[in-house]
Amino acid sequence: MDYDGNPEASARKTAGGWLHSGDLGWRDEEGWFFFSHRKGGGIRRHGDFVHPGFVEKVIAEHPSVSDVFVYGVPAASGAPGEKDIVAAVVPAQGVPFSPKAIFEACRKGLEPNFVPTWIQVVEEIPKTASEKPQERLLAAVFDPSAENVCTESEAMG
Repeated sequence: MDYDGNPEASARKTAGGWLHSGDLGWRDEEGWFFFSHRKGGGIRRHGDFVHPGFVEKVIAEHPSVSDVFVYGVPAASGAPGEKDIVAAVVPAQGVPFSPKAIFEACRKGLEPNFVPTWIQVVEEIPKTASEKPQERLLAAVFDPSAENVCTESEAMG
């Protein structure tokens, strides 16, 4: 049976007699294996793989949002390979913006594990000339204690 009905994909998935799962990790000096992340853009959170596009869609549909980009930062728990979810949000001009409303929309439209840990309010999403968001630039300025960053409990409080 072909992987996804696609013999070329099957050949890549099982090249060299190995199953290439897309899981990436490392091995320490004592021989222990550690999971890092899964190839393909998912954010590993509490053992689930969260596709940022699902989160972005729910947030982008909110009338107070002009642009959004979702990415992961190392989990505050320190769990290896785990990430906390950050939604970098550009508020729409002329529309009242409330992080509380964004979290409420996420709770309504997403699985609980997909709701962002943080909302990072920014003036713009930095992008390349081809319009690809530059995650590294957002992550470099991300600070959980900054005034433009809040958690759900802070927004609801």
